[in-house]
Amino acid sequence: MWSGSCASALLDLRCGKPCPLSPDDCRTLERNGLLTKGERDAGPWLTATDIRTPTASAVEGPEAGRLRPLHLVASVWSCIRARMDLRAAPLHQVLIDLPAASRGRTTRDLVTHARAFDRARRWAPVRPRCLPDALAYVRMARREDFAVDLVFGVKLHPFEAHCWVQSGSLVLTDPLDKVRRFEVILAL
Repeated sequence: MWSGSCASALLDLRCGKPCPLSPDDCRTLERNGLLTKGERDAGPWLTATDIRTPTASAVEGPEAGRLRPLHLVASVWSCIRARMDLRAAPLHQVLIDLPAASRGRTTRDLVTHARAFDRARRWAPVRPRCLPDALAYVRMARREDFAVDLVFGVKLHPFEAHCWVQSGSLVLTDPLDKVRRFEVILAL
């Protein structure tokens, strides 16, 4: 919907490139809510280019072995809590309150952990939904020092938004073919 120098600036910003903007372009983008005045804390956000293209999925494989009762209870509680948090606070606050991203463990334990969560999630007394379920898994994985990112993506025709958890190029909460349909727009 944008054209000219505003469109070029938005494309450069999306790719993480520096882009000099004229004062008129700045005012236009600010008036339309795409830029804001002042400096803000960068926060935990990653650009779309920081997220690797998914090549595998942890949930597509053999199920985890015996599900430990403690993991089952923690997973179900995490799913319920994520839904309560989303009802009580705006999304940006819920995202800011997530445990800090770790660059810790990325071992095969993560695959086992993700498969166990997927299996335990089925016991939660709530319908599966990508956002609260992904939030629940991010909380659990980061508390155990796994390096995971919460990824948001969209597709245009027909419009659909989705989120999932990923570590490097490994998708942890969805089948690979499902997330590949989406263009990454945000990650943290």
